[in-house]
Amino acid sequence: MDQPSVWLEFSPLAKLTGSINLGQGFPDWAPPQFVQDAAVESVRGGHCSTYARSAGHPHLVQVLASEYSEQLNHKIDPNKEVIATVGASEALFLSITSFVKENDEVIIIEPAFDIYLGALKMAKAKVKSTSLDNELNLDWAHLESILNKNTKMLILNTPHNPSGKVFTQEELERLASILIKYPDCIVLSDEVYEHLVYDDNTHISFASLPEMFKRTITVSSAGKTFSTTGWKVGWAIGPQNLIKKLQFTQQWVVFSVSKPHQEAIANSLNEASKINYYDRLRNEYKEKRDLLFKGLKEAGLNPILPQGSFFILCDVSKISISKDNDMNDIQSWNSNGDIYCDSTTFNLHDYNFCRSLSIHHKVTAIPTSAFYLNKEDNTAWARFAFCKDEQTLLSAIENLKSI
Repeated sequence: MDQPSVWLEFSPLAKLTGSINLGQGFPDWAPPQFVQDAAVESVRGGHCSTYARSAGHPHLVQVLASEYSEQLNHKIDPNKEVIATVGASEALFLSITSFVKENDEVIIIEPAFDIYLGALKMAKAKVKSTSLDNELNLDWAHLESILNKNTKMLILNTPHNPSGKVFTQEELERLASILIKYPDCIVLSDEVYEHLVYDDNTHISFASLPEMFKRTITVSSAGKTFSTTGWKVGWAIGPQNLIKKLQFTQQWVVFSVSKPHQEAIANSLNEASKINYYDRLRNEYKEKRDLLFKGLKEAGLNPILPQGSFFILCDVSKISISKDNDMNDIQSWNSNGDIYCDSTTFNLHDYNFCRSLSIHHKVTAIPTSAFYLNKEDNTAWARFAFCKDEQTLLSAIENLKSI
């Protein structure tokens, strides 16, 4: 882990160049008023000022158990089958470090969010990958060829980052039928975009399928749903024998999660279900998706219409760039050393496209080869986030017209 992540280059680069940051996926508006009110109330009187229960504030885990019992088709025990974490990122890290040992085989579906790769490298896992094709279909034959009795974990992500794919009922059932042959393989299912699904697509939790709850750790968070990415409240849900290990590991990592924020999210989850919040959220994001998609298409960036999440992939393989002057500019501007460039990416087309886009067109995107084990073979795509206010998106679209 001696190389910087893609985030340590492009978020600082956006700031340095004054470009519109459509790279990092964070909503740039305040949380809904009922969520803000819940946060204010949670700190009144000091009742949430002490340490929370290590495995999760009782109020939050009770609400989560109630919310997910129907979704996962399983009566969830709030104390034994739920853990609150510092965002979904800690839930993923705990899951990997609790179950994956050196040289254990783990399968990822590429492009795969780079935080998986970081945790797997730290665990010294033997990572195998299968990829979505340009139509966002999974190569089932290849997946079956790399699965074996030594496969310890498969990481699933739906809705998918960065592609926006939503796995269908039929696809998940096919995956379940394959995994039945490998009872020792845990499924780590990242579902943080569960409420951001568009058109006729439907989010289905893998753990809800017959026989799958007992082998699945379902991960989600409040950050994307309530525009509270800075609060870092996430969770993992699964059978007691799996969640117990996460609970034991957590006490040695962060011990507990911010109690006021857990209380606020518990109350926000209760309120959201009463006021039809999730439907309004989807409609708002769909409008943003359609707006940015149209702008990217008009700019000649060949976007793929996402079924879910808040990202759009664009094929930038045929766009020519001049990289040398850009790297010289970055190095000369970077007097404070705030930008950390991975030297292994200096000849990658998508990285250099995103650098050039920030410098010359004042829009920042993320190079998608960062989400592959073999970066050199996957440099065709750039990821744009539409979790921004309308004026930000309109300004970015205007800037993209100069490409």
